[in-house]
Amino acid sequence: MFFEQRSIPIRGSGYARGSHSWLISDSGHVPATVAMRNSDIRTAITILASDIARVTYSTGNKKLDKLLAAPSKMTGRYAFMQSMMAQMLLDGNAYALRREDKAGHEYWEYVSPSHVVVNLADDGQSLSYDFSFDSVDERDEKDVEASDVIHFRLLGIDGGLMGRSPLESLQTELSLQKSSRNLALNIFKRAVNPTSVLKYAAKMSPAAKNEAREAFEEANSGDNSGRALIMDNNSTFEQLEVKSDVAKLLQSTDWTREQIAKVFMIPSDSLGSESQHSNIDQMQAQYNTALGRYIAAVVDELSLKLGQPIITNVREAIDLDGSKIEARTIALVKDKVISSDVGLEILKRSHSDLVTPEIITAVEINSLTSKGGDDDGKEGISDTT
Repeated sequence: MFFEQRSIPIRGSGYARGSHSWLISDSGHVPATVAMRNSDIRTAITILASDIARVTYSTGNKKLDKLLAAPSKMTGRYAFMQSMMAQMLLDGNAYALRREDKAGHEYWEYVSPSHVVVNLADDGQSLSYDFSFDSVDERDEKDVEASDVIHFRLLGIDGGLMGRSPLESLQTELSLQKSSRNLALNIFKRAVNPTSVLKYAAKMSPAAKNEAREAFEEANSGDNSGRALIMDNNSTFEQLEVKSDVAKLLQSTDWTREQIAKVFMIPSDSLGSESQHSNIDQMQAQYNTALGRYIAAVVDELSLKLGQPIITNVREAIDLDGSKIEARTIALVKDKVISSDVGLEILKRSHSDLVTPEIITAVEINSLTSKGGDDDGKEGISDTT
């Protein structure tokens, strides 16, 4: 759609955050190279982006399903979606431009948020996108209709037009963590950290001090280590305790890790902290709930732009080996909600790596063969075939 006049771009009006932030740029974007320097943020992003990328989507439409299975011409589906999800989690927005190759096959081209300007029409009823590219052989795209853009967004407060970065809530904590860690590093680099003090009553020159130190260390190390210490009348030896001030300083910043986990809505245990009030099942339930919130943003955009209801398969993300479906099925059979035959059929159709159709078929054949062998093995096999 062409607009003779556009209002101020959305990102440039009210969305940009000031240059006072070391993490978020003047234009309002979160550079991945900066955010990923924080180990806790990197862990949270890696966990979530990787698991969301493992989710597969389908519509029942062969053409669209082919696109969803291979959205990029440059990378595989997982790598492309992992990058999109990481960008969405960092910036609150992730963009892909819908394109067609010469054969008429649609694909998506990832575009960094720093190369995208989102424009709201004067009547406030439609969006258009401006894309800029670094490659000299790829011309910029202006006034691209929203229908030709895949735009994943998180927690917009403007009617869902733009997403917001979760990291906005962590500016104070991250700045404090960075300052504290820099202070601790400086303490380690510049601090005087002797392990012991050897005192002499007489005043000594620097050369004499070095000579006395070397003589003392030679006499009480190596083969002499652990033996009785013999001191001169004019000298005393004192072993120093390691002060815990620096350790306390480092420990005081551990709460930032919990704040990062809270902002991304995942258990703090995922980032290496130990929870005293949650068990494994509770933590997994909390994580699955968080994962569902992010997946909902993806499904919403895909169904809007593809014009089809989206079917999601999250089993690869939350139940990689099928252990959870096995446990749920066993519980249903135990409680007599379903029969054992139904339970077996559920497991056969699941992604369980223990109860597979091949294993079940092999067991059934062996069972029938064994039963037939009680009377006449050959007849038993003949009957089953």
